[in-house]
Amino acid sequence: MARAPRTPTKTATIRDVARVAKTSTTTVSYVLSNEKRYIRPELRERVIQAAEQVGYVKNAAASSIKGKQKKVLAVVVAQFGNTFFTRMCVEIVSIARQAGYVVMLCNSDEDPEQEKEIIQRLIAQRIDGCIVSPALSQIDNLALLQKQHIPYVVLERSVPGAITDHNFVSHDNVQSAYLATRHLLDAGHRHIAFVAWDSPIPNVRERVEGYRAALREFGVVPREDYILNGPLAESAGVEIAERLSTLPVTAIVFAQHDLAKGALRYFQNNGIRWPDDYSFVVVGTPEWAEVIVPHVTCIQRPEQQMARAAASLLLHAIQDPDRPTEQHVFPSTLVESQSVRSIETAHHE
Repeated sequence: MARAPRTPTKTATIRDVARVAKTSTTTVSYVLSNEKRYIRPELRERVIQAAEQVGYVKNAAASSIKGKQKKVLAVVVAQFGNTFFTRMCVEIVSIARQAGYVVMLCNSDEDPEQEKEIIQRLIAQRIDGCIVSPALSQIDNLALLQKQHIPYVVLERSVPGAITDHNFVSHDNVQSAYLATRHLLDAGHRHIAFVAWDSPIPNVRERVEGYRAALREFGVVPREDYILNGPLAESAGVEIAERLSTLPVTAIVFAQHDLAKGALRYFQNNGIRWPDDYSFVVVGTPEWAEVIVPHVTCIQRPEQQMARAAASLLLHAIQDPDRPTEQHVFPSTLVESQSVRSIETAHHE
């Protein structure tokens, strides 16, 4: 989708905030600097709301040099401990360095408020562009970048809502879960559980869609009690594994690797063997997948392709702000290993 030509807009200043808040620039400075001076609570709130309304970021104007890039990019990810994101960060940094940029890496830890603070500080540093994987797929903080006309690329997390005109790079979440489920169906399994992070982000919903689509292709009616969700922690995977033992399933799609790791630890501690007792496929390629035995069948997501596309889109957007935005969704691939066994379908209907 092409973006309309930008109308030059000056960076908001303290004077703009004071005008909207109907107070003095000195009072605005005290409030925004959080100085320990008494300010009436209603006036303080009015100043804060005015600052948000005009898009003011502290020190933005003072640190900006018109027409000159700082050659600094930022990457804000939601889960820095997730190797899916860290692998892409490594590739993005490499591409940026070749183009003469340094990269600031930030972690929102799935906290929209923390992400907001990070982005505000990045704006104050006058970064040239940003790649962001929005915390919980929320849209509000992207508006901060858009208001300041800072080029950005949304990575992996689709964001429903008002802002649709942005560069976007992801892997096909529907297809990744479909591939995992289809592989188990091809091996004869019909009672297949789906284990996922309990989160509102669209990625989770899309993976459930892929799981259900594969089942329906084989004439299997999806069962809601086979879909098990939990918080993003290995301990939740242990609890889910305990629940699995009460269900007549023979196979599992693990749509999140922390939950998978916890479940496998439970299996090992309780003498449950794979693929003999359970067959399973993990969406993603965690580092431990090739360490444990038997090795794990995984869905490999196109991390390198995604990182290269995101970096390229951002660099192009910096050079040409009026360049039409692009959306890239890359397919995943099945990496077969030792965690799936074939069974006689008739015995498990």
